[in-house]
Amino acid sequence: MKQNEVLDVSGHLEVWKVYETGDEELFFDDHNVITSGMGAGVGMLYAGSGSARITDFQIRYFQIGVSGDSIVDTYGVSQYSLVSALGQVDGVSDYQSGQSNIPLSEHQLMDWNGGPKTNSEAVWDWYFGLIPDNAIKRVDLNSVTYIIYIDRHTANNHTLNEIGLYMDNPLGEDPKRSNMVAYRPFTNIVKTDNFSLVFKWTLNF
Repeated sequence: MKQNEVLDVSGHLEVWKVYETGDEELFFDDHNVITSGMGAGVGMLYAGSGSARITDFQIRYFQIGVSGDSIVDTYGVSQYSLVSALGQVDGVSDYQSGQSNIPLSEHQLMDWNGGPKTNSEAVWDWYFGLIPDNAIKRVDLNSVTYIIYIDRHTANNHTLNEIGLYMDNPLGEDPKRSNMVAYRPFTNIVKTDNFSLVFKWTLNF
């Protein structure tokens, strides 16, 4: 396989509001940006470098954030972290409440040079939401959809406007170090307990 075929990845993001009544509202619908981390991860996979475990190259994590609107017109393929990812200041409570059950992982985020990136609290650990196996759907031979569910009790009182997808651990580091592979800022959503959010993110390989 030619390298330009390996790295020819595109994507599309839908954001849905789902109300208690069952009503659904399509809030956002647009392409995403495939970041340089995707090229690095896929390049290592096909070159046989990085981790020796194929599972470390799977896209398994996400982050949501609150400052993406500041770069809506200027983001690009070099983007490797969210402008302001939830969980870095207020911790687990940004993603989980007493009635929320979003699975989380706390581990390192890969910086542009492959090393660990420090968060806003000047430590290396970041919070990532885990994408369960049953939320990863193969659409056709070359497309995969990742479904990210933010329930009514999660991230309330935050103005959400960015999201990122992350590869598991392509360098095979211990502790784990994930890299961003896709990113999208979106129109501000003031999250409340009146609705859940469903992100339907399709990547075409």
